[in-house]
Amino acid sequence: MSVSKEGRLLSLVAEKRASIWAAYSGVLAPLSFLVILSLILWRLSPNFATRDNLKQIVVQSAVVAILACGQTAVIIAAQIDLSVGAIMAFSGVAAAVAMHTYHVSVPIGVLIACITGLVFGSVNGLITAYGRIPSFIVTLGMMEVAHGAAGLLSGDQDVSTPQSFQVFGYGELFGGPTRDGIPYAALMLILTAVVVHIALSKTRWGRQVYAIGGNAEAARLSGVRVARVIVTVFMLSGFLSGVAAVVSVSRASVASRDAGVGYELDSIAAAVLGGTSLFGGQGGIPGTILGAALIYTIRNGCALLGYGPDLQEVIIGLVIVVAVLYDRFGPGRRALRAN
Repeated sequence: MSVSKEGRLLSLVAEKRASIWAAYSGVLAPLSFLVILSLILWRLSPNFATRDNLKQIVVQSAVVAILACGQTAVIIAAQIDLSVGAIMAFSGVAAAVAMHTYHVSVPIGVLIACITGLVFGSVNGLITAYGRIPSFIVTLGMMEVAHGAAGLLSGDQDVSTPQSFQVFGYGELFGGPTRDGIPYAALMLILTAVVVHIALSKTRWGRQVYAIGGNAEAARLSGVRVARVIVTVFMLSGFLSGVAAVVSVSRASVASRDAGVGYELDSIAAAVLGGTSLFGGQGGIPGTILGAALIYTIRNGCALLGYGPDLQEVIIGLVIVVAVLYDRFGPGRRALRAN
């Protein structure tokens, strides 16, 4: 083998190792934190490892995890969506008003929530991509629009939902009076995570999303329709905000304009904790799900130990800062820069 061929081979091997490390380091870090934290909480609180408590963590994290799946795709494309919580709130109110006032069926109510989220996401994407306005500004404005519209539509009152609608938040597959089943909220999260993961990792669209996040101009010169792909990631984020609204409203039994306050930050935090780079071009759904689980494990553990919500926010904030520093200066990022 010639020196030049051997050098190219070594270069390809090094690049492959760097890409593998970048892909899996985002999963290993939150997984390690989650395992260590769970062991500590198991020792400090005997109630932590109970079946009911673990199920509660899964169900509570489902709403943010579903939002974070869409947020992950947006961030990989080097964008940001600050409106997911507000869109979720408006979608929930729209579905609840349709069921409560106009007596539409539960399936139609679910469809209304999803379509409403899709419409808002499409508007975000079109203005960002074709208006060439930073997504931070666009989605910040849309956050205010959606919150205000939710208040107008609901008359600043909580809107009740039919009891049958609560199945998404409290129902369980194969559950019964004497046995536990699989929460429908968890099933909706699993389905969402699997579909988005396959779309990002196994399709041409997913490769284009990563390419845009890595270098939008290079992607454009390679024939990628950058604007169109950016619209689609915001459409996905908006649609999943509608799906999250179904779970959120179902668990609360009412729809409120304030239901999604702070969820946009939680969804970003889950993605970042899961290894999605705020610089774009790197990340994945498995890490995001672990990031959401880590956030709600911290909150659950703090509640079990008697710590207030203020301390919970301090701890989660510190964990996020550490995750961002790891993303910026960690070995995966250094290896990619070196290659």
